[in-house]
Amino acid sequence: MRTRARLWNLGFVSLLTTQFFEAASDNLVKGAIGYAIAVGGPWEAFFGAGGNGLVALAFALPFILLSAFGGRLADRHSKSRLTLLLKSLSFVVAAIACYGFACGSPAIALVALILFAVVSAFFGPVKYGMIAELVAPEKLVRANGIINMATNVAVITGGLLAGIASVHWKESVMDGLPTGMGAYAPGLAIITLVLCGFLTCLTLPKLAPQDPKLPVNLNPFSTYSTTIREMRRSPLLATCVAWTYFYFVAAIVLVILPDYSAFLSINDEETSYLMAAMGASIGVGCVTAAYLDHPTWRGRFVALGALGLAAVFIALGLAPPQFTLTMCLLIAMGIVAGFYIIPLQSMLQMHAPDKSRGRVLGTANGMSFAMGAIGGALFFGLRSLGMPSNRVFLVVGGLTLCVAGLVMLWNRRRAAQGNA
Repeated sequence: MRTRARLWNLGFVSLLTTQFFEAASDNLVKGAIGYAIAVGGPWEAFFGAGGNGLVALAFALPFILLSAFGGRLADRHSKSRLTLLLKSLSFVVAAIACYGFACGSPAIALVALILFAVVSAFFGPVKYGMIAELVAPEKLVRANGIINMATNVAVITGGLLAGIASVHWKESVMDGLPTGMGAYAPGLAIITLVLCGFLTCLTLPKLAPQDPKLPVNLNPFSTYSTTIREMRRSPLLATCVAWTYFYFVAAIVLVILPDYSAFLSINDEETSYLMAAMGASIGVGCVTAAYLDHPTWRGRFVALGALGLAAVFIALGLAPPQFTLTMCLLIAMGIVAGFYIIPLQSMLQMHAPDKSRGRVLGTANGMSFAMGAIGGALFFGLRSLGMPSNRVFLVVGGLTLCVAGLVMLWNRRRAAQGNA
């Protein structure tokens, strides 16, 4: 890759935009279903109280089962060709999603969401492994910061589109069934994003397989076990566990926020503004952390990010139902989140061996969604016990405070060993 020395080469820009539309379409589907089953939504009765937690669990399961296998395929085959195949399959899934919303079927919409998760489970190790093939090692941290910023802008885009489409879709619902053009609002938005993602991936350079002789193993758990044993020999496993915790709390936050429509007495579109503010601030935090990066500061950034997250979660759990205050706290949360996740993500990519990078990142991806599933299950359990959604933030804040303490102990131990 002769252009690999430059950060803004064509391959990186292509990956950046493809990932943008992938994340936007995923979040549009999740957001639209989330609004439909939130408190007062037309599908609330179908899923029951805390139904967003069940949806989060359903979305996470394909990542848990398939990420390691996807990582094996990413090592064995060209990542650019795999991307083209996955983007082509997304058209079929988008059509199913469109039909599910248009006919008012929560079951079909949920199937579409799970299929989107299947595609994304395979794409996860492909995209994160591809970064290291498209940019030079010294540009990797900044590349991660930019990718994460774009991903969070995509989350904003998907969230805003979900809120807008949800308003039109809900207005079209008569006697429990959508009618008119409003019935197609979520589906048409999803198809548009999928089409854009397909077009942007066409400019990816041809990438050679990293380990073409790697045997195919259809058992995902054997790949997990062998990769985790390999990761235990270095700081990779501890880094991975810390990285996946972010997805535990992120899963909980994303299923809490749709209920803020009722908590703050606002509509779904206004709730999407909260998600947009949070996503934008995560992007700012990611880029800031990437450009302030220094090898000796990474552990401190992680500890700082964990402490900041804990403080904001506790504040959210105690805050009164005020829109502006909630938005300010979510912005603060996003900024400190960037300082937590970017150093950890970069360390994962830097320390993963070239030939097994796909499996390492696939395993990390699977673990992150396992943590997300645990987060969704925790939310569902707490809501089933009668805890208001906003008070769940107090539980998350307490857990994050414990994580911050563990990170500081880890930093102290590494400093004592001369590795800080």
